[in-house]
Amino acid sequence: MAHERKTIIIDEIKYWKEHQLLPKEYCDFLLALYTEGNDDSEGESKQKHFPFKDIGSFIYVLLLLSLLPLSFLVIHFTELSMPMQTGLILFFIGFSLLNIWFFYRKNSIQVHVAIIVFLLILFLYTSYLASGWATQSWLNHAVILLNCMLWIGFGIKQKLTYLIASGFIGIIIWCLYIFF
Repeated sequence: MAHERKTIIIDEIKYWKEHQLLPKEYCDFLLALYTEGNDDSEGESKQKHFPFKDIGSFIYVLLLLSLLPLSFLVIHFTELSMPMQTGLILFFIGFSLLNIWFFYRKNSIQVHVAIIVFLLILFLYTSYLASGWATQSWLNHAVILLNCMLWIGFGIKQKLTYLIASGFIGIIIWCLYIFF
């Protein structure tokens, strides 16, 4: 194939990849095919742009993870009224749900961090509410079991092994606490 024609095809594939007209994997395959594995310009572009994107996503994940200790602080170590605590925790839950939706649409691996943060904040807040409303401990135990079963059900539905395992481990720990 003529060199000019190859460069036109390679430039077109790079355009498709840059504007996401084809999946990245297909473009990488086609680039490797037409450049015969000798495409150096892709490495240069990754070297220029990838670190900034990586640092930004790392900071965003840290922000998302910081919701866990903030939720714990809001619930246990502040003198805020119950409606104010509820509002802040519901904001954190809504923010993590929004992140689940956003990362799920982008097909990002960060969706798992958002799922874990959401479920842990929900667990923390529901167990706090149960312990505050009832003088008997049975309600708190029921809430813990319901949260573990929610994790198992959501894990089965989404095929997330870590949620299924976490739910079963939570039930086992609960059983050990009750019976021993």
